Amino acid sequence: MTPQWLYVSVEQSRMYAYLEKNLENIFVVSTSVYGINSLKNSSGTPPGLHAIADKIGDNAPLNTVFIGRKDTGKCAKDFPDWQTKGYVTTRILRLQGLEPGKNQGGNVDTYARYIYIHGIPNEIKIGTPCTHGCIGMLNREIIYLFEKIKANSLVLIADE
Repeated sequence: MTPQWLYVSVEQSRMYAYLEKNLENIFVVSTSVYGINSLKNSSGTPPGLHAIADKIGDNAPLNTVFIGRKDTGKCAKDFPDWQTKGYVTTRILRLQGLEPGKNQGGNVDTYARYIYIHGIPNEIKIGTPCTHGCIGMLNREIIYLFEKIKANSLVLIADE
């Protein structure tokens, strides 16, 4: 068993962080407004076993907007539509599916779909389905998790 892993309950809007083999935190998160779905262009949150493939945004300021995984140098509130558009903010943990045919390869590939765990600009929405496939977190909490979790750690997204 890996000493660090995350369990995402879509039904509960919670992510359980097991760091150094113990449950260290429970985060309220948001998942897709389109429900559970691995298909390309579905905008659904993909179920199953994943790994953290990439960690992006180390030392970026709180609420920094990333477009195409690149730091824009701007804060979310610099964008007039920050409350309604699904910007990726603060940090990115990019996921890679580990289950061929379910979330890896072909038209169900999590990595090719650019599915992340990341901060969201309109934090009032946390705990409700509001993303387009990703796992959304409070910005201060994604910084905390980003600093604690290692690349290649496992992430199980439960399709309850």
